[in-house]
Parts: sequence; C-alpha cells; structure tokens
Amino acid sequence: MNSSFFVGRVAILEWLNSTFDMSLAKVEQTASGAVLCQILDAIYGDVPMHKVRWDCKAPHEMLNNYKIIQGVFGKHGIDKVLDPTKLTRARFQDSLEAMQFAKSFFEANAGDMASYDAWKRR
Repeated sequence: MNSSFFVGRVAILEWLNSTFDMSLAKVEQTASGAVLCQILDAIYGDVPMHKVRWDCKAPHEMLNNYKIIQGVFGKHGIDKVLDPTKLTRARFQDSLEAMQFAKSFFEANAGDMASYDAWKRR
C-alpha cells in the first residue's frame, strides 16, 4: 500500500497549501469537496471548476461538489466510493482519510504540475 495513506495532518496541509496555493489550517476545511475537485482537476484538467462551490457551509450545499466528484470518478473509471453524508460532517478522521486517499491518488496519477495554475482554475 502507498505510504501516503499514512501521512499525517501536518504533511497533508503542507502539501495542499503548497501544491494548490491554498491556506488551509485544518483538514476539516476540505469537507465541502471543493479541494478534492481541485486535486482531480490538476490530474485530469476536465473538472468543471466554474461549478465548484468554495463558499458552502451547510452539508446540503456541499452535495453539488460531491456530484461533480462522482461525475469525474465515473468519467475516468475511478472505483473509489465516497460517502458525502459522512464527509460533509467535517469530522477530523473522515476528512483526513479522504485527503490521504487524495494525496496517494494524486501521486500515482498526476503529471507535470508546472503549467497548472490552481488559483486561476478556481
């Protein structure tokens, strides 16, 4: 198994903040699914980022982002199952596990990030 699945919160936050030009303080801030949309966009370049909601607070507002994620998963044959009901609760362990998966998946599938402008894509 990839060692990224065992990466701690500090390393996850450093990776997200440096790679995707973010300023996250807690992994729970990834609960909306917007960060995962950005990660998938960096890999595939075809996530409809204009539809991603970065400002949602309530779980029902976050579901749109998870629909986008599931669409990308389906389009690219990714068989990972995410539970939006669980993830939108913004619990530390659930958020950490989702981001550990995301980091591992990114490392296994991302190409050259030199031309990817995360801020502009948002």
